[in-house]
Amino acid sequence: MADTAGDDVEEQPQEEAAEAEEAEGAEVKPKAKAKASSLRKKILEEMGERSPEEALADAKRVIATAEARIAEAAALEGAQEAQAKAAQEEFERARAEVETAIEKESEAIVRERVLQEKRQEALDKEDQVRRRLLEAQKKLAMLEVMAVNEKKMQELEEKRREATRAAEDAKKNLLEQRQREKDALEATRRALEEARALNASAGKGGGRGTRRASAGASDLPPAKRAAPADEQETVPAAQVDGENVN
Repeated sequence: MADTAGDDVEEQPQEEAAEAEEAEGAEVKPKAKAKASSLRKKILEEMGERSPEEALADAKRVIATAEARIAEAAALEGAQEAQAKAAQEEFERARAEVETAIEKESEAIVRERVLQEKRQEALDKEDQVRRRLLEAQKKLAMLEVMAVNEKKMQELEEKRREATRAAEDAKKNLLEQRQREKDALEATRRALEEARALNASAGKGGGRGTRRASAGASDLPPAKRAAPADEQETVPAAQVDGENVN
């Protein structure tokens, strides 16, 4: 590119000379002619005392410097573009990582919420089971108390029955004993009556009959011997469990 620019600079004076010759030989508008003259004048002023070769070398150096600066700027721009691209890629990677992290965090939050819900459900179920167990224990304790009370009631009822049977047996025995006593008293009365009858007949028949009656009375058993009248009529009635037995 530098050589092309140099050739352009070299060809420029020739072209200008040709244009100047053509301008001399052709009809040119005043403005165009004035402009060319002004450009030529400016170039000549910039050349100063330098020769055209020196001016051309200076122009090439200027062009080379400009091209170098342009290349440097282009390289810098390329480097900046590369840096920008790398930064953009890094940003995209970071954004992707952040999005992935956010997504993972969201999933972790969801999992944690699900675990908390399951844990709460388990706690609720455990509480229900504990309540049911407590109710069952209360019912069991009540049933045990009822069973003990029932057993005690049965024992008391059995004791009451035994006491009733014992009272009835005692009453029966007492009645039997009273009956036996009545029978004995009745036998004693009959014996007394017989003895009185014998005494009466003995009184009519003399002392012999009296002695026989006395001997017969002495032969009677103690239960059949005559009791005093007051004892026969005032025999107390037996009592069973606070009740009179007739």
